[in-house]
Amino acid sequence: MLFDRGKQVVFISSCPEPWGGSEELWASAAQILAEKGQKVKAYKTLVVDRHSRILKLQSSGIPVVDIYRLNFSRQLRYLNRIIPGRWQFLPLDPIDIILAHQLKQLQPDLVVISQGENFDGLRFANICFRQKLPYIIVCQKAVDYYWPHDEIRPVMQEVFRSAKRCFFVAGHNLSLTEAQIGEKLNNAEIVRNPFCVSRSNLLPWCDINDGFYLACVGRLFIYDKGQDILLKVLAQEKWKQRKLYVNFFGQGIHREALIGMAKYLNITNVSFPGFIEDITEVWHHHHALILPSRCEGLPLALVEAMMCGRLGIVTDVGGIPEIIEDNVTGFLAAGANFHALDEAMERAWSQRYEWEKIGQKAARSIRSIIKSDPSEYFATRLMEIISEIETGSLRSQSGQLIR
Repeated sequence: MLFDRGKQVVFISSCPEPWGGSEELWASAAQILAEKGQKVKAYKTLVVDRHSRILKLQSSGIPVVDIYRLNFSRQLRYLNRIIPGRWQFLPLDPIDIILAHQLKQLQPDLVVISQGENFDGLRFANICFRQKLPYIIVCQKAVDYYWPHDEIRPVMQEVFRSAKRCFFVAGHNLSLTEAQIGEKLNNAEIVRNPFCVSRSNLLPWCDINDGFYLACVGRLFIYDKGQDILLKVLAQEKWKQRKLYVNFFGQGIHREALIGMAKYLNITNVSFPGFIEDITEVWHHHHALILPSRCEGLPLALVEAMMCGRLGIVTDVGGIPEIIEDNVTGFLAAGANFHALDEAMERAWSQRYEWEKIGQKAARSIRSIIKSDPSEYFATRLMEIISEIETGSLRSQSGQLIR
């Protein structure tokens, strides 16, 4: 479609980290819109000024505002006049009120609220809802064992129901969210995350003379990523004696705890290289991805591994089974626990000399699932939604699931 220039689009990210994989979709779409002449502004709950992704956004002409560093001294005088009686449900602190005032001044054509989960950005959606600003919600994850408390469930229902669109990165995220709010979302769509590897070429297969190398790629955060489960499995004598090596790529609050656990369990075939900027470099030297996750949306690490021709040994959580066929394009552990992961790893190990062929099947499969550039597609959808709002045709597409 042709992009009408000069639309005002505001992105709000609720990710509480300097940067997360859940932010790649909104950030890449924001850059595309800015390049096409739209007025784009971003708000984020934590901004590290020298972070490479923040610098990239700013170089595209997109100001990125740290929500927790809003200028109180200039804004507090507005508080009394901008607290309407209709504010309810979620408690508002002064930062929310200042953000509400700034959004009211901007009068954006669309607000895009990017959530790391499916209700961590409700406070921002509630601001838009109360001010009658058009908004969409992006949900990167929904967790089976982590439900919203009853006191915030009504606002979750209201803001999801009233969003112009609710985007989910996996069918699991959508169905679980509907269960949590107790109603079907007729304004829901599926969207994929962008990936940072080549779509056109598979990487050459790694030499196996020195053994088989697994990469565990993700934030070192055991509540979600379950690296502790993997270490317990690897602590068994059978795995210590095999020519299998696991490298944990990523940073996080449990890095030292995991290193200490590996030492305590006397596991010598693991290492912790830290964060790697170029993920393709990882797949030049590793045969497979292993993800012992307790919860996921649709992990970017798995998509990228498959694009590179590498199989996944992964847990059956979130959207993972939507892109992995067990024993065909990868190996699914029935759950995020010791016995299930050990069983899946044993199946994978018994077929280790078939990993190259399985990786090739995975590469073909993921290309059939993700058929277009997710960033370009999402940016286009945002402009289409703005156009639908302006023409009053948005309602006609209710219930359409775009995959």
